Amino acid sequence: MCGRYTLTRHDDVIEDLEASLGESAQGEWWRPRFNVAPTQPAPVVITSKAGGRLVELMRWGLVPFWAGKPGAKPPLMINARIEGLTDKAMFRDALERRRCLVPADGFFEWKRDQAAPRSKAKPQPIYFHPQPRHLICFAGLWAKAKTDAGELYSFTIVTGPPNDLVKPIHDRMPVVLAPSAYSAWLDPSLDAEAAKALLGVPPIGDWIGEPVSIRVNNAQLDEPDLIEPVEQDKPVQGSLF
Repeated sequence: MCGRYTLTRHDDVIEDLEASLGESAQGEWWRPRFNVAPTQPAPVVITSKAGGRLVELMRWGLVPFWAGKPGAKPPLMINARIEGLTDKAMFRDALERRRCLVPADGFFEWKRDQAAPRSKAKPQPIYFHPQPRHLICFAGLWAKAKTDAGELYSFTIVTGPPNDLVKPIHDRMPVVLAPSAYSAWLDPSLDAEAAKALLGVPPIGDWIGEPVSIRVNNAQLDEPDLIEPVEQDKPVQGSLF
């Protein structure tokens, strides 16, 4: 699962994306985010009808096209499991035609004290990120729905099995694409099976996991100190991709 993430930069993210994609990307402005939560707007990279790359703000939590129909009560699809991408119609259609990159530079998971009673346990947020932090992109899917308020653009983050860094904390993690796969993932000529083949377990690389303040549990908070470590644990390190 991925329920919170960060994108703490803006000015040079477009430049980094263009360098990885090998082409220009027109983008909307967004403010640095230290606690992106479901239902909030966040930037994603898509392929325009003309074939160019666009960075647009969309709602996190996939809303299918039929959501605006009378009586419709769509679930909040903040994640799409790799194993189920071809099982659900909303994911199958998006995998074929509406793939996106979700720019980020880290994400949160919660560690529970297995020895404490579940009713009294206070999960410890762990912030997983490259060290030093730099742009990454999650594999994402997007959709367009017609609602009473107009057209709603939304996205979901693809998740898969965890790598060895995340595994002790959670049994899922967002799929982090290698920069060399960005263009292929966005390529509309790539069919669903070939696109799915790009999704794998991310290596640990230069990532670390650090405990941070439980204040990150409050989705209304979005401040730099939310990602400051609260302990001085020695991190696991390596070389990314």
